Amino acid sequence: MLPLRLPHAAAVALSAAFALTPFSVVANARCTVPSVAEASSGGALPRTSAQLRTRDPVRILAIGSSTTAGVGAGGSGFAHRLGPMIKERWSDKVIEVVVSGVSGETASGAAGRLTRELAQHKPTLVVWQLGTNDANFGVSAEAFRATVAAGLSAIRAAGADALLVDPQYSRWAEGGTRTAEFAAIIASEGARAGVPVVRRYQAMFQLANSNRSAFDGLISFDGLHLTSAGHDCMAQQVAGTILRTARR
Repeated sequence: MLPLRLPHAAAVALSAAFALTPFSVVANARCTVPSVAEASSGGALPRTSAQLRTRDPVRILAIGSSTTAGVGAGGSGFAHRLGPMIKERWSDKVIEVVVSGVSGETASGAAGRLTRELAQHKPTLVVWQLGTNDANFGVSAEAFRATVAAGLSAIRAAGADALLVDPQYSRWAEGGTRTAEFAAIIASEGARAGVPVVRRYQAMFQLANSNRSAFDGLISFDGLHLTSAGHDCMAQQVAGTILRTARR
């Protein structure tokens, strides 16, 4: 997503290991729409599912732009909250989350980093948040589709599972169609590759049209980035998708 033009707009590459006693993560009351817990019906996470049933750690690489970096939540965004949420359901597991978010980055930037990130961290699962900046920056649909396909191929070649998180519906997306178009591309490429897709766009769109005050509470003053409550809602959505899909 777009940078805030603050010093925070730089690469974030943090690693958090949640190997100790789990602590409770309280769901924010403003996360009110049931659809925020839903993802595409297709796709599988076979390596994650198998790993959760062993004593080996599960390592998640979260890669993307400012949402992944945690803009709007003081650098403690949705990706930083995934480990504790997953450990609430798998308390005996070591869940490691490597957060690699670069504010203002398009999907091609993340795809360019994937080879290095995959080799360095050897993740069980890659959570790739993408599409918002591509839609806002005028990236062509054809180029974006090719980038998604290439990135998924790289993840598969590294032996990791992939989970895609589609663009954010925000006040910037209202009145236009490009964000919806890019969400549709992610859905089709995810289906083609057998990869689950967290439908963030649809969840936020439904919320904006059914409970505007709740939606406004999840979007920052700039009309684009998430608030801390928005990050918590998104973390619930992504963690719930991982847990449900891994149990299929």
